[in-house]
Amino acid sequence: MNNRLTNFSGMTKNLSNISLSCLTVFTLLLGISKQADAGVINFDANTYAFANPNTCTPQLAPGNKCFVEDGINVEAFSSRNTGSTGSDPGHFHEGGHFHASNSYEAQHFSQADRLLGVYLTLVNGRNFSLTQLAYQLRDITNVIDGFTADDTKILISTEFEPTQPVAGQFTEISLGNDINLPFQTLELSGFENISQVYIASSAGVNFDNINVVPIPEGNSVLGLLALGTVGFLSKMKFKDS
Repeated sequence: MNNRLTNFSGMTKNLSNISLSCLTVFTLLLGISKQADAGVINFDANTYAFANPNTCTPQLAPGNKCFVEDGINVEAFSSRNTGSTGSDPGHFHEGGHFHASNSYEAQHFSQADRLLGVYLTLVNGRNFSLTQLAYQLRDITNVIDGFTADDTKILISTEFEPTQPVAGQFTEISLGNDINLPFQTLELSGFENISQVYIASSAGVNFDNINVVPIPEGNSVLGLLALGTVGFLSKMKFKDS
């Protein structure tokens, strides 16, 4: 009977150690996740030479302007003949550039088949979450095909194919048609743990203070640590028995 009690006590102790260790690792995981600082894209005109910097390599078209801020690649894009699959199909046009002389990105449109926007990735290639941006409706004179001036849309997507119509490819966020409102903050969800994102609009919209939160690399490392801890304590349990 004493031997049985000893074995049961040892097993209980080992299970308690395993539970405590797993709880500790889980707490560390949560701590690292909370410590991930957001990068903020603020389009500072003084920093970015009045909207046309070139401090990173563009990925969508060779001549696009691109800058790095807070570890984020920010590339301007311009799609031409959007939605066309004919002899001159929709494509990313070389020469996408920014319009940020007022320290915010002032998107504008000259034709209904030309979508302008910004394309974001992280410099280190890791995933991130898009959590917030500031916007201001500025001009509804020209509107992208498939949309109306009565209700301008912010357009956000992790994928964009220029040969296909814009409508249906993006998450659409309604802004209405009041061009007299000040900048407002938009909280975003549904864009977590992504590797890239396109941000555009169906008419003239100003963008500023785009918040991007990197996904911590430490999560995978601590996950392995948890497995190692469990394995070690299991081995101790086997020896005790």
